[in-house]
Amino acid sequence: MKTLPPTARAALALCAALLLPINAAAPQGPPYSPELQQLLQRLADVAESLEHSLPSLTCVETGVSEGLNKGKVKKHVDFTANMRAVRTPAGALSESFTLTQINGKPYSKSSYSFPFFTRGGFDSALAYFLPTHQPCYVFTLSSPGRIDFHITPDAASHPPCHADGMRGFAFLDPHGNITHIERTVSAQAVQDFQLTPFAAIDFAPVELNGHLYRLSHHIVTEYARGDNTGRFEATYSNCQLFTASVTILPPTQVVPDNTQPPQ
Repeated sequence: MKTLPPTARAALALCAALLLPINAAAPQGPPYSPELQQLLQRLADVAESLEHSLPSLTCVETGVSEGLNKGKVKKHVDFTANMRAVRTPAGALSESFTLTQINGKPYSKSSYSFPFFTRGGFDSALAYFLPTHQPCYVFTLSSPGRIDFHITPDAASHPPCHADGMRGFAFLDPHGNITHIERTVSAQAVQDFQLTPFAAIDFAPVELNGHLYRLSHHIVTEYARGDNTGRFEATYSNCQLFTASVTILPPTQVVPDNTQPPQ
């Protein structure tokens, strides 16, 4: 998940693995037990459904963006927005949002500078489990309902993968449905790929066009640099098909803020 650090404030994306060339040949992953193979195949199917078959949709996004210095909150922003994920002519899912409220007051401008902002937590939440991405990671069924994963040690020698120090885990319910995922990346990856150091996502089932999808419901990300910390939290609700009857407003742009971080 990419992020905007407290001192840069520019919206970025979910995981470095998303930079995999479409036709790139990923390395072969290690052999897994039949149980783990079955779970990874299920997660791959879910990830592919989000990438290829999830229809265009819109959700209400409510969230909080904070900038802290030495643990003290220096800027706090509550926001509400209409998030939309729309299929492009090329087939990709493009995520954007339009702000409707800032700190409880109506907001209609085309841009806003948050103290900290993250995008990609909705349309790219399960990218690690795509069939083309799974060989970049080592997966372990550490306990019933929990899969741990980390980037392969030789990722740097396989151009399709990225040596980002990725390490995380996912929780599954008794039926094998993903309910939660957390991951961290190395400090070097934060600099090289502009990834947020920590991200956690909760998932919930949403029915669209008669099909049940596991969609992001709640996301938390954090970024620390020296005494400064950025924190972003968002919840998605009331998700429904995006149709022509929906009024389309220009997406909100997160603009750079050249001011110094709070001291």
